[in-house]
Amino acid sequence: MSNLTVAASSSFGDESLTANTRAILASVALWWADKASLVGLSGRWLDVRVSLAAQPPTGLPHLDPTPAVGASTTPEDLGLLYVSSLPGEERSKAGKHYTPSLLASRLWDMARQGLGFTRGRDQRLKGLVRDPACGAGALLVPPLREHLRAAAHDDPTLLLRSLPSLIQGVDTDPWSVWLTNVVLGAETLHVLAQIPEPRREPIPVLAQCGDGLALREDKALATIMNPPYGRLQLEAQARADFAHVLYGHANIYGMFIAAGADNTQLGGVMACLVPTSFTAGRYFHKLRGHLAATMPLHAMSFVEGRNGVFAGVLQETCLATFKHARSRKVEVTRSTGNVDQVAAVPVPITDGPWLLPREARDATIAAAAARMPLTLEKAGWHASTGPLVWNRRKVDLHSHKGKNRAVVLWGADVDGGVVHRDRARDSMRYLNLSVPSDQTVMVLDEPAVLIQRTTAPEQNRRVVCAELTQEALDQFDGRVVIENHLNVLRPTTTTPLLSLSTLARVLQTQTIDRLMRCISGSVAVSSYEIDSLPLPNAATLSSWEALFGDALETAVRAAYTPKAKRA
Repeated sequence: MSNLTVAASSSFGDESLTANTRAILASVALWWADKASLVGLSGRWLDVRVSLAAQPPTGLPHLDPTPAVGASTTPEDLGLLYVSSLPGEERSKAGKHYTPSLLASRLWDMARQGLGFTRGRDQRLKGLVRDPACGAGALLVPPLREHLRAAAHDDPTLLLRSLPSLIQGVDTDPWSVWLTNVVLGAETLHVLAQIPEPRREPIPVLAQCGDGLALREDKALATIMNPPYGRLQLEAQARADFAHVLYGHANIYGMFIAAGADNTQLGGVMACLVPTSFTAGRYFHKLRGHLAATMPLHAMSFVEGRNGVFAGVLQETCLATFKHARSRKVEVTRSTGNVDQVAAVPVPITDGPWLLPREARDATIAAAAARMPLTLEKAGWHASTGPLVWNRRKVDLHSHKGKNRAVVLWGADVDGGVVHRDRARDSMRYLNLSVPSDQTVMVLDEPAVLIQRTTAPEQNRRVVCAELTQEALDQFDGRVVIENHLNVLRPTTTTPLLSLSTLARVLQTQTIDRLMRCISGSVAVSSYEIDSLPLPNAATLSSWEALFGDALETAVRAAYTPKAKRA
């Protein structure tokens, strides 16, 4: 694996930092002196550049300290203030975000459980805990605090000297690295104060500038991370290095998960705060296969709420732990401030979408679906995304019929389970088929099932679909154009295991809607996820053909109920 710097670093020079960022950095010296004084240090040991071995990348900015940083500011608060002060464009480009302390503590709790630590009792670290994208050090604070509490009666000199072999942060941003050393160093000031001054040495370096994706000889006992998020343009060599986990575009956080697994020792654990998209999307299927084969999922906790973890990103988030040793079950919980138990489900062993219920009521559906022999694609159907991207064809969209124009169907046109014309889209109801390829690419002239690609969070259903019947097509002059916010399901064989009308009815059941929520926590429903929907055997599918309404709802629910659970 090559050295690959993926996140834009903050400039080494003071002059390129924002005024707010420089004011925060200028406050560190006074903040450190206050913290050091509180534990009984004095004289030159109040100077952060004396008592801390790590030095700032350049001289500290010469500005008045900001009132936002004071004696009551915690180390976590200091890191948050720094990251929040960075320009939004830089945070977005580099995928920088700060981990809330509640989630940092929860992630360490999951990591220590994976390591077999005793609950409710502080334990010394027995190996290296590394954060390969440490930012301002939030994730390393909980393990360091636990270790310091457990080793409170150890010789303070030896305790400080041993820390670099137990705690390590890595980041590309030199100011973030220095802040990590400050944040972690502040946690050890009371230990430094216990050492007689003649034998006192600066607090050792615990974070360093470097590439978090690099393959390392010193494997970590625990890798913990909240890595950068976002798509990345890779050079040929870097893509080749990560080819085993990449499909299509590369997302930085997926590469960090793969590198973290490679850099964690056998018997160790990897704990990640990441978007849930890696559990279901097509772009991550190679990563899922690699993890399933080398470092399977051990526990999963879905984070309640979508905002506040990734800067500028509306994304379902999870805390996930992985271990080299496969267990039988994955414990699924929800982090809502408290930890709510959801279910224990089979460990995912494929590169397909992982079935992970978000709510306890969906646990039986996920368990039954995990054992099913078919998918929608194997049953003879294939989903594709509507080809019309309307803002690329604005000049060809019209409100009225005309020569060589075809009706456009939009996502809003399938609400209520029946294809109709939503008046809000009537101003762009017809597409002029002006491009030579339109007849083959844009036009749909056969019955199909249409499914919304994106649903609003407040909608009751995730799977919103309708059957496009031949009768409906005839009313649209025998052809339509499907806009990009709809998926189109068409048969791949003349004898699919479910007929068109039955498929539409099955997709409209509550059970299938709940099943989709076990596959994806996103409001988006991708064609890949639709193709991957687990289905029972052919005989069961055939038995659904003559069923409608409540009878079909009951039959589908029974099929997705494990036999041992049936009444």
